[in-house]
Amino acid sequence: MKIINKIIIGIAVICLLLCGGILVFALNPDMTDALAQRMYGNGNNAETATEGVTASGNTENTDADGNIRVTLPNGTPGEMNGYVAPAIEQLRIPEDVSSKNGFQPIQPEEQEVPDQEAQNLEEILPTGDLGTDLTFSAEEYPYYQMLPEEQQAVYRQIYANAMELTARFDPERTVTAGDVKNAFEAVIGDHPELFWLETGYSGKYMGNGQCVEIDLKYNSTANDLENAKKSFDAAAQNLLSGAENLGSDYEKEKYIHDALAEAVTYDLAADRNQSAYSALVDGNSVCAGYARAYQYLLQQLGIPCYYCTGYSGGNHAWNIVKLDDGYYNVDVTWDDADTIRYNYFNKTDADFASTHVRQNLSVYLPACNGTAYRQESVAAGDGQQTNVVNGDGTVPDANGGEETTSAQPGNSLSDYINPNPQEPLRYPGGNTGSFDSGTAATPAPRSDAVTDLNSYYANCITQLSILGSGDQHFDNVVSKSLWSTIEQAYNTGAYEQGYVAEVLKKLGMENFVIQLQLVDLGDGYYRVYHNVVTY
Repeated sequence: MKIINKIIIGIAVICLLLCGGILVFALNPDMTDALAQRMYGNGNNAETATEGVTASGNTENTDADGNIRVTLPNGTPGEMNGYVAPAIEQLRIPEDVSSKNGFQPIQPEEQEVPDQEAQNLEEILPTGDLGTDLTFSAEEYPYYQMLPEEQQAVYRQIYANAMELTARFDPERTVTAGDVKNAFEAVIGDHPELFWLETGYSGKYMGNGQCVEIDLKYNSTANDLENAKKSFDAAAQNLLSGAENLGSDYEKEKYIHDALAEAVTYDLAADRNQSAYSALVDGNSVCAGYARAYQYLLQQLGIPCYYCTGYSGGNHAWNIVKLDDGYYNVDVTWDDADTIRYNYFNKTDADFASTHVRQNLSVYLPACNGTAYRQESVAAGDGQQTNVVNGDGTVPDANGGEETTSAQPGNSLSDYINPNPQEPLRYPGGNTGSFDSGTAATPAPRSDAVTDLNSYYANCITQLSILGSGDQHFDNVVSKSLWSTIEQAYNTGAYEQGYVAEVLKKLGMENFVIQLQLVDLGDGYYRVYHNVVTY
């Protein structure tokens, strides 16, 4: 019966393709590039500002106490650059990677001391190396560029003292706990070569919040740092040697992706697992170790690669890589399976919207909207759809255990797109093919735009319930900010549980085939035409 159903689905899809104008996105050749730019642009123009962030001018982020945490000058890699964080509750984490996290957010130990003790510390505690002569380029060290001058001074001081294994020092500048935390997080984000520096520290503060002491912590490699550095360099060179003579940055990036996944085993109990050393030398690590090792290796090849942290069903770390046409997300940890795969290699922010949310300073890294090297296939090997879990770790409702047959998503939304469209966009109408044809009576006005995914699902359910089964056409208007979330839902198959299962139940049907058309209405809205067959 399943084979027969698949044959019927195939026939239905062919019939849809033969219907005049029913092309996914229905793009004519002249429109293809323009829409691709709108969909996967380079992210240089931020349209949306997040809470606490202004779209232009200096950008400020405040902590829970209202303290200014970071000021971002215009034109740096740290500017918002178009990244829009998806809602955590909308995440759907593939079950096979849902436990592969392990990044530990920076949690400083802060102690308030009496004013007299603070004065004594300022008198007796050295500042250590101030790193006055250090410089950090914007392309290689984006976190440094995010900081205001006072925090950059603390950053340089932390880096210089870590290089000397200095444990305690007095900050040169008058800074607060928030200043120190930003500076420390930025050092960790920019410098995977500091593998001996733990990702936690302690500090002492006066009653007014002024920091009077910073205490750095070092892992066991600091006990014999000279030999540890030799082991680290040798392990890195072992992987780099196979990439150095490759022709393009993309070839080098892909080679290192594969080589690192081959060399490392995910192990939540691994020692020093927040460091690149754990991945390169020990061969066992968690996401933080994979990401910092990948960052270091690509840096050595002259390829800008950033350490990105956030939430993916748990605290998680991955990378952002710059190639010649833009930026891409890469998650080597999740690609390290029994056989190396490319599910999470060179992906856009839209691709990652259902699985990864940037947090903390990482939200200011460049938006990932590169197109030339975007990896289309979601799965290597047989390409079978994987089970998913929600962002909070719960398993989605599987329709009460009842099997629902619908058109299975392909490896990417590109499977729904006609790659060589020959006809201009036109709204499908009339009775074509062998199915009963119907169209929603009036196109939805822009004032009725849906602005969140659940409202989109509800709108689809309502319209299809009214139209009935067979060959039907309807439309709705969505905000451009919502479109990337909708696109990801079709990529991952989340739309099936989002609205298809309920529609099939209401209509008493078993199968569902859909194609989409997209029209830019301007002013931040798209009209989405849905061409649906249920039977």
